[in-house]
Amino acid sequence: MMKRKKLIAFTLALVMALSPMQSFAAEKITTKKSTISKNTDVDEYVVDINGDTGVRSFHVYAQGGTRTSKKSFVAQHGCAVSALTCILSGYTTKYANYTPEKVVKKLEKKVFGEKAWSANYSKSLSAQRPVSLYGITKILNYCGISSKYVRYFKDKKAINQITSHLESGNAVIIEVNNHKQKNGNFSSAYNYRWSSSKHTMALLGITNTGKVIVADSANRSWSGSRQRIKYTTMEHLVQFMIPCKRSSKSLYYTSVDSCGGYILVNYQK
Repeated sequence: MMKRKKLIAFTLALVMALSPMQSFAAEKITTKKSTISKNTDVDEYVVDINGDTGVRSFHVYAQGGTRTSKKSFVAQHGCAVSALTCILSGYTTKYANYTPEKVVKKLEKKVFGEKAWSANYSKSLSAQRPVSLYGITKILNYCGISSKYVRYFKDKKAINQITSHLESGNAVIIEVNNHKQKNGNFSSAYNYRWSSSKHTMALLGITNTGKVIVADSANRSWSGSRQRIKYTTMEHLVQFMIPCKRSSKSLYYTSVDSCGGYILVNYQK
């Protein structure tokens, strides 16, 4: 009897040791870089990214291009709504084919209300402001997409949190600057690598080579034919990101102090 009990105990221990339930490290979700075109200098590029629920197809729009006039709102101030539109295309079916222009005219107005929407777009074009990261979270919530807005951060924590979120198969929206920073201390020197002023972009995932997949509505000369999709590392990108110094619930961009940070899309507590 004693030998039989020992055998059963040994067998159970062996089964538990070999069970997949014992693997606590989550598998990193990546996308093969070779599946993404080397030429994305187009008005709209559709990219397939591996996500937590399977492959998501994101539509990455240029702010200008043939869709609209160069003097339109989207062409001049449309980076934030372009990043939002990109995310909606990959996470919803209802808004999958919305353009940035349609998101501005229909979805923004519906979610924010006629009064708030008109207050921004009744101004002269130069005075109109893009949707803020806070405003983006409101639209994501309306569309059934959970999110977490991280306003304040230190560089190392942001790198780790964003990388982990991307590797979980979910996207991130960030705000970048034309000045480098380190833990909230900004350099006075200008650096236009990612922005001529302030700029919003979507991070869609991680490649199998460990690079961040950046969906960018703006063209940068340094990126050659790779425009709608660019590649970098979080260690590099965090230098251009903007930690907030104060909180704001403005639906549209107001200041660098209150409208920085980043959004973890499809965030699960």
